[in-house]
Amino acid sequence: MPRFGLVLLAWLCGVAPAAAHLGHVVTRAERYLKIDAEPHGIRVVVSLTLGPEETFRILTDADTNEDGTVSDDEASVYMASWGEGLREDLPLEVDGERVEVLWGDAYLDPPGEVRAVPGAVEMVARISLDGGEHRIVLRDGMRRETFDRTDVAFTAQPGGEVLRAGAGPNPPEAATHLAFDAGTEVTPETFVVELRAAGMSMATKLALGGGALVALLAALGAWLALRRKKNAPTSAT
Repeated sequence: MPRFGLVLLAWLCGVAPAAAHLGHVVTRAERYLKIDAEPHGIRVVVSLTLGPEETFRILTDADTNEDGTVSDDEASVYMASWGEGLREDLPLEVDGERVEVLWGDAYLDPPGEVRAVPGAVEMVARISLDGGEHRIVLRDGMRRETFDRTDVAFTAQPGGEVLRAGAGPNPPEAATHLAFDAGTEVTPETFVVELRAAGMSMATKLALGGGALVALLAALGAWLALRRKKNAPTSAT
């Protein structure tokens, strides 16, 4: 199984220790958030860049058997617990409705020996979208006081289109990058992306489906009427 391939399994089995994940352990880091518009959905990335002391702290916390080494299984379980915490710390809304997402594609660097070196962690969430325009809201409930700097990127892949993006409930334009440091008096609690996904919207799909159903019922009715006419008894002369 690939490195960290047990993340999803660990989360589904409920073995992740929800009370102790790296979101609680980290006291200082630089953070990177990205909302990426794809042709049929969005990809949200959160990553933390850690100094040597922070790396040592989280590796020690992940090393549950205290043998001085973080195994692939220990890393998978530890990152899965962070992913579960992110569901509450970074809730996502689509068109006014909260959606539950699974954070995966976990990355923990460096693996192996518990040591004090620069490190990084990252997780990714994906949401599928019907075609048409959508409003995505990311609410930032992470411990913002722990971040020396936060960079937020709004990007689009071929086939995805960002209409407006930025901080706050009503961004005036399509921003591509925002940055906030520890000295920022008010750090935004909400980031919004309005985008256009490829393909037909749900309303169009329903309209086409309804039209097809009406046509089918009309054809069926005509066929039944013709059948009854053919089977009707002939009057005697």
